[in-house]
Amino acid sequence: MNKQYEEVEIKRIADFHYSLNHCPIHLFGLRRDAEGEYKFTYSVGSMLDDLGVSIKPSPGTNLHDLYDKELIAEWTEPLERAFSGSIQTADIHLGDKSIRTTVYPVTGNNHDVLEVVGTSFLTSSKNGEQTDVQNFKKFKQLFNHALEAIVLCRSNMEIAEVNDRACELLQISKEELIGSSADHFFVGNGKEIIHKKWKEVLDGKKIEGEFRYKAPDGLVKEIQYTCEKDIVDHLHVTILKDVTDQKLTEQKLLKAEALNVVGELAAGVAHEIRNPLTSLKGFVQLIQNQTDEFDQYLTIIHTEVDRIEHIIKEFLVLSKSNSQNFMMSCVTDIINDTVDLLNTQAIMKNIEIKKDLENQIPLIFCDPMQLKQVFINFLKNAIEASAVGDCVEINMKLSREKDFLQIQIRDYGCGMDETVMKKIGKPFFTTKDEGTGLGLMVSTNIIKHHNGRLDVKSKKGKGTMFTITIPIQ
Repeated sequence: MNKQYEEVEIKRIADFHYSLNHCPIHLFGLRRDAEGEYKFTYSVGSMLDDLGVSIKPSPGTNLHDLYDKELIAEWTEPLERAFSGSIQTADIHLGDKSIRTTVYPVTGNNHDVLEVVGTSFLTSSKNGEQTDVQNFKKFKQLFNHALEAIVLCRSNMEIAEVNDRACELLQISKEELIGSSADHFFVGNGKEIIHKKWKEVLDGKKIEGEFRYKAPDGLVKEIQYTCEKDIVDHLHVTILKDVTDQKLTEQKLLKAEALNVVGELAAGVAHEIRNPLTSLKGFVQLIQNQTDEFDQYLTIIHTEVDRIEHIIKEFLVLSKSNSQNFMMSCVTDIINDTVDLLNTQAIMKNIEIKKDLENQIPLIFCDPMQLKQVFINFLKNAIEASAVGDCVEINMKLSREKDFLQIQIRDYGCGMDETVMKKIGKPFFTTKDEGTGLGLMVSTNIIKHHNGRLDVKSKKGKGTMFTITIPIQ
């Protein structure tokens, strides 16, 4: 958020609060510097005027310059807890007035507390009940404007209050959430686990964890949660954070790392194996030319040597850099050549290859031989996965903005379950008896070199669809 806009918005909230309740309020943010000093990041509201504080803190003002040492000493412990990640509330009495301050930690991506934000209310001790009502109204304003998704639960896990961010994250209205049980969002065995952990919360232990949540629109989210007891008026707070994108990024990084490791390994291993393999193959052919006595065994050796050479070729594709033989090429021609190449294999299984290629596809900057290798891998997989009499479909079209080319290769064969889907693309994992487990990894690497993307959808018994997306420019 723009800093200037943020300060204006905070001041608007403070002024609006005062117009409703006629009660002084102080909204502020504090950072802790390397020497342990608390310094304001912003400060607005009319409470300081009522206290007669002459210094109006601007960003960078030290908290010790605003209040005396005795008052600061009473706030030190709650502030330190807040900088450790806990929401804190403290009451300071000044004669016939008291200050109730609530501070909330603001965390970064690595869960470190960057700063604390808080609100202070100046109340009269003579009107306790009225003050509590006013303070609750003030708290709710701050609560609803929090950037984190916050849920307040009673001891039986019934939801007492949620803020707007939580409704947005869970995609459920506040009216539906309040009064329902928090364990409703945990699927499968997650309910049993959260009930056990909730007992730990009621015993005073802070708990953290993650769970999978299926939103009403069907989207599955990975959500991180933190629970703590009796934060606000005997209510237990749960802070939720959507980490779905973070998890996907971690998975992509792991795949990329595996691909790089195999590529580096390939360059060395392939060249070391190829020389003795050439000698072995030559001597086998020499023996075959001189005698037929061991022809059966020599044929087997020759076949296995050819298989090793095939694996080496795929290794070498993995080890190649981005600087390939790129040129302006027609993808339609590449697909047609691939279909012609594999059509004989399809006819032998009585499988029809159906093409639906959009007209007037522009030339793209690519390595045509490498793209043909990708189409051969996926089309061959589709034919092998299909039953006799099935069909394989190849569709190609431009994106709506005409900046991406999308190629789909689909079969209606055996398909893959979720367990297999998680493993595809890993080195040497294959479901075929004669497979090397490198085909998909090679294809993924080629598509990455073309700044493209590969998506795979599959369902057991229904078939598989590979979608290749390549930029036009």
